[in-house]
Amino acid sequence: MSAFTLVKSEVVDLTFDIAKQFREMKPTPTERDLDPKRVEYLKERIEKGWAVPFHLATVKVTATGEVYRANGQHGSEMLFQLDGKMPTNLKAHIDHFEVPDMEGAALLFKQIDNRGSSRTARDVSGVFQGIVPELVKVDKKVAKIGIEGIAWWRRQIEKVPVPSGDSVYDLFGEAGLHSYLIWLGGTIDMKTPELAKPPVAAAMYATFIVDEAMARTFWHDVARGGVEYEDNHPSTVLDEWLKEAHSPKSDLNPAQGQVYQGCIYAWNAAREDKTLKDIKYDTKKGFHKAI
Repeated sequence: MSAFTLVKSEVVDLTFDIAKQFREMKPTPTERDLDPKRVEYLKERIEKGWAVPFHLATVKVTATGEVYRANGQHGSEMLFQLDGKMPTNLKAHIDHFEVPDMEGAALLFKQIDNRGSSRTARDVSGVFQGIVPELVKVDKKVAKIGIEGIAWWRRQIEKVPVPSGDSVYDLFGEAGLHSYLIWLGGTIDMKTPELAKPPVAAAMYATFIVDEAMARTFWHDVARGGVEYEDNHPSTVLDEWLKEAHSPKSDLNPAQGQVYQGCIYAWNAAREDKTLKDIKYDTKKGFHKAI
């Protein structure tokens, strides 16, 4: 006998009785702990009308004849908590398995919602980027960093509400951000890993909306190592500082806010035609405003 065998699959209307049945069903010892945050996440999907068919599963251990819940813990708990307000148009795909012993149940658990096939944040980001024709050619990794940088800037600097979790990638739909993201895609590449961080992208965005033309020049210089023969030029000093901060061998380990602060410090110096000896990035008195 194989490690696990699919006995039956069915698609049914998901009723409160089915949700209650799975909630009360004895779980296998392999089941993870109930996570209240995941329950709330699923409830939010229901409330917004975003529910897809639920995947429920049972497993019968032939050695003992006992039947256990193999999948559906969080979904059944969430639906039970709706307390009579459960939508009537939900569906469930239910799989029924048999295993010879608990080792088979453990192997089955690894196959359901396998981590290797789960959608990553980059996958979700790529989807929302991909439906915007203007952004199709922008490197997906850079576009993701760009959106996360904008979200960080709005949340930390502007103190305005920002979508959380994967919903942050809804920002790809804002037409006003497209020119910035396209420019970012042409500035950050594999040769400039020190720039490929959300707080740096946040600083790039802050400067871009202040003076796009100068931002293009300044960050081009930073990406190319600064201004040649001008060791004290702000772009040169910033490039060296970012490279040191990026190096795993360096003792310099600035927090995200400090990285942003250092970038704006150098930008403001460039705007005032000043030279620098080093980067000041202390945030105790608040963040610098890009001028």
